[in-house]
Amino acid sequence: MYGRLLHQSVGWLIIAVLLLLRIPFTLAMTYFSPIDGQWGVTIFHVGTYLLTALLIWWERNDLATMHLDSVAVLVIIAFKPLQTLVLQSLGINSPVTFPHTMSILLWMIAFGLLAALWLSGHLLGKISGGTWVWVFSGLVLGIAFSALRNLDSFQSNATLSRPSQVSLPAVAASTGMTFLYQVGFASVSEEPLFRGFLWGYLRRLGWKEFWIWLMQGAIFVSAHWYFKDALPFNFWVVVPLAGLILGLFAWRTRSLAPGMMAHAAYNAGAYLVLLRLLS
Repeated sequence: MYGRLLHQSVGWLIIAVLLLLRIPFTLAMTYFSPIDGQWGVTIFHVGTYLLTALLIWWERNDLATMHLDSVAVLVIIAFKPLQTLVLQSLGINSPVTFPHTMSILLWMIAFGLLAALWLSGHLLGKISGGTWVWVFSGLVLGIAFSALRNLDSFQSNATLSRPSQVSLPAVAASTGMTFLYQVGFASVSEEPLFRGFLWGYLRRLGWKEFWIWLMQGAIFVSAHWYFKDALPFNFWVVVPLAGLILGLFAWRTRSLAPGMMAHAAYNAGAYLVLLRLLS
């Protein structure tokens, strides 16, 4: 009993720090310092990825409760380090651009998690054809949903602090590369937290999944508070819908992978519109 309580307490502590990085830390970076300030983004990148990897390891015996199937775990392991190569290919110089020290740290975390899971005997299971269908469906949905962002182009040309260096013109010029970046940046940073760990831990507390679905959606909206004034349609309509749809994907498929693809595809399309607003 004590061991179980300790396990849960450590998990909640990690979740709390992840939420601290995603909401108050990111909001502080948005309003009090440029969000593309290199070291602020680096703290978010490395800190979030390290804590996500630790919690995957911590919950290795019950990953299904966190909606972490084989595809989702592989995406988390592969796409965060891949993000560093995308930045390099686009000529964007930041501490997490390969081969800078912080980017190597991201690679080490990824390989460390993979090795730890492998050596402990927690091998990734077989991936069914149905899983790939859902992943593809998520990708299509994200592309379609990103079209809603175009409605913001009819608003005033209010500017928004860029959420990362990825919004540079060189990045926005390539939707495909932006998508690869967004899987590592937004999907890996947010989906395991909101639709994975938080969901699973609330289930363990006995919450009904309907209320978890609403709760994670509300917290997801609060994490995008910086949209409220600059992009009100997105804050009041698009983000709440996205939080509920992504939550529904995780709930019904019991996998984070479809939502991760949808999230990244939406963001990739949205950045092209954001570039127009900032131009």
